[in-house]
Amino acid sequence: MPLIILAGTMLVITLLVLKPSAPPKKPALDLLPLVQTLPAAPQAHRPTVTLYGRLESPRESNLSSTINAYVARVLVEEGHWVRAGDIIVELEDSDVRLIYQQRQAELEDLEAQLASEQARYQTDIKALEVEQELVALSQKSAARYEKLVERNVGSDLNRDEALQQARAQALSLYNREYAVADHPNRLKRLQAQLARAQAVRDQAALDLARTRITAPFDGRVTAINASPGNRVRPGDVLASLFDAAHVEVRAQIPSRYLNQVEAALQQGIELDAVFALNDKRVALRLERLAGAIGLGQGGVDGLFALQQPDRNLTLGRAGEVYLHMPPIADSIALPPTALYGQQRIYAVREGLLHTIMIQRLGEVLQANGERWQLVQAAVEPGEPILITQLSNAVGGLRVKLDTATAEPAAESSSHE
Repeated sequence: MPLIILAGTMLVITLLVLKPSAPPKKPALDLLPLVQTLPAAPQAHRPTVTLYGRLESPRESNLSSTINAYVARVLVEEGHWVRAGDIIVELEDSDVRLIYQQRQAELEDLEAQLASEQARYQTDIKALEVEQELVALSQKSAARYEKLVERNVGSDLNRDEALQQARAQALSLYNREYAVADHPNRLKRLQAQLARAQAVRDQAALDLARTRITAPFDGRVTAINASPGNRVRPGDVLASLFDAAHVEVRAQIPSRYLNQVEAALQQGIELDAVFALNDKRVALRLERLAGAIGLGQGGVDGLFALQQPDRNLTLGRAGEVYLHMPPIADSIALPPTALYGQQRIYAVREGLLHTIMIQRLGEVLQANGERWQLVQAAVEPGEPILITQLSNAVGGLRVKLDTATAEPAAESSSHE
């Protein structure tokens, strides 16, 4: 047993001595991030600001009833297009028509009274001349009987009868003169009654006309609140519609862009935009800014007019609005991968990253459809800007340029 143990120990020692040594370790290589750059090209760009807008109309009317009546017919439905003057709802007009006929009869009666007064006045003028002559004759007759009584050749009875006839004729003359003098007053009274009757008749005519609810403009019906047989009262809304010629998009413009927008509007510079509705694009034009800011808003609402009328738009639809701002000099267009956070990009100088603070100006659309970020930064023209996203990007980090793809990227940028 001791010999076996000794032989095993010697075998182990021999194997350890004869085992080859481990190969030498290779030196660790310093692996640098492979990045792409884009030469800075400051120039004038028109930034595109993405907003979120909603279709609305400043001329959305609610058509209501002005009388008590039953609904006779409903001629259109929600979503229909109508022209100005088209009948939307018809109300039962029997009661209103009877009132109109009564008011018309009253008016005609007063017109007849007015014509009668004119004829009476002409008759009074002629009768006045005759009565003046009769008064003169009766007075002469009375004076003649008076002389006869003084000469004792006439009776007192004849004299008294002559005097009585003269007084009666004079009284008739006074009444005729009063009738002639009072003609202007009677005429004014009848004219006032006639004017009042005309107003009442016209009101009845309006009520009769309003039994037909018509469209005040060319537009699209958004709601129908009436059904045949319903009883409606004054003020009940029967239909709603909007003016097809006055459709606009409301979108909130952030405060950081307001100075540029207000300056452009004051200078008369037209700011165009595009309203994206799924795959559809609608050309817009910034018309004006809202006059008030609502609570909790971070900007001012911009009101965009459609450059071309579109009958297929529906109020309330929402979508993105791409507002094209005025040109900004010395601005740089960069792909989104060049931006770190909200205010940083990196320039590559002698293989090291240098942090550069930027100011975002919006987006700019490239020829290939990509949306690049538009920024302002203190960089020299042609300075290489990092466009590769690195998770550990920090100022002073050493990187290696990807020369195989740097040239095509630079050519594409110069082409844009």
